[in-house]
Amino acid sequence: MKPTSTRGRRGISPFLATVILVVITLMIGGILYTTFRQMVVAEVKDPSVTLLDSNVAPDGETMTLDIKNDGNVPLTLQAIDVSYGSASDVFREAATGSNITLVSTSSGSTTLQPGDSLTAQVKTTFEVPVFSTFTVTVVSDQVAKAFNIQA
Repeated sequence: MKPTSTRGRRGISPFLATVILVVITLMIGGILYTTFRQMVVAEVKDPSVTLLDSNVAPDGETMTLDIKNDGNVPLTLQAIDVSYGSASDVFREAATGSNITLVSTSSGSTTLQPGDSLTAQVKTTFEVPVFSTFTVTVVSDQVAKAFNIQA
């Protein structure tokens, strides 16, 4: 019987072993990233509000605004600021002294859950001429955002 010797056996090269380990590590990292990414993104608060539509009545003073919470946290509408040139009106939504008319809300109140929207009507003390640009700023408890709108 011939003695077995390990000298004649060929193994995997160190370079190839390193490449295989790097590939396995990258695959495990990719799997962990895709698994936990949704969980991390869901935990990040991202308040955001969008003005879906605006309509200025022929009198140039009455405006109807469709506002949507497109973030991932609940928002409570606090004010709407309408500015044209040096003229500005602030409309507050509060328990007393509210000067915003809520036409419709998907939540039934001024607190908008993610994806909810509301339609508000305001009447300014100034007239916005046709084809002019004015600014509407929507203020909530989490975020404020300004929109330039053409009448």
